[in-house]
Amino acid sequence: MPYNDSNMNWPEIQEEIKRCKKCKEEGIYEVRCPDERVPVSEPRNVKLLFVSEAPPLNSRYYFYNENSNDRLRNSLFKILRTDMGYEIRSINDFIAAGFYLLPTVKCPSAREGRNAAPGGKVIKLCAEQHLKREIKYIKPEGVCLLGRTALQGFFILRNLWNVQLQNSREAGRTLSEAAGKVLEVKIGDKNTKLMISYYPTRRHRRFHEISEHIRMLMEEL
Repeated sequence: MPYNDSNMNWPEIQEEIKRCKKCKEEGIYEVRCPDERVPVSEPRNVKLLFVSEAPPLNSRYYFYNENSNDRLRNSLFKILRTDMGYEIRSINDFIAAGFYLLPTVKCPSAREGRNAAPGGKVIKLCAEQHLKREIKYIKPEGVCLLGRTALQGFFILRNLWNVQLQNSREAGRTLSEAAGKVLEVKIGDKNTKLMISYYPTRRHRRFHEISEHIRMLMEEL
């Protein structure tokens, strides 16, 4: 069962995540848990929440540590600077501009000692245990899903929140079908705009579309 988060503050939520060993308890041994790379900067007045995939396997730091040469952060900051016109070069700049980021899965996965995409059971556990209450705490105006893992996490949360889409195929069955669509979902008592996009790596053949997706969502907020 998910933790009782009704009276928890942000540091308490993150401390629970840092100690989580649910995957090991469930016998999912390809997940390297627990993982201490949680966001220490508290979200405030979040206009747009990015939801990414998972922390990388062989890295000491992750997105929110200024000592990190994190690929995701470098890529996302560059999109926001170059294509969107935001002066964002640090985490403080990122948060002050009304942005925040959460990984769908809180710990890295490994196969044959290499970084791997999280499995479906792992995504389900993390979405139910952690991502759901983080998003409910933040109450963002908009959510931008970055990649397939984030989309899978949304499908889990959609069921938990009893989200009703006008068309059952509105979110698509694959990332390519879903990308570029702005949906409206109800999180708790708040209507929230949601955009489905790609993971921001330049190797992706549709990398150039990500900034347009973010711009479309921002115009809806």
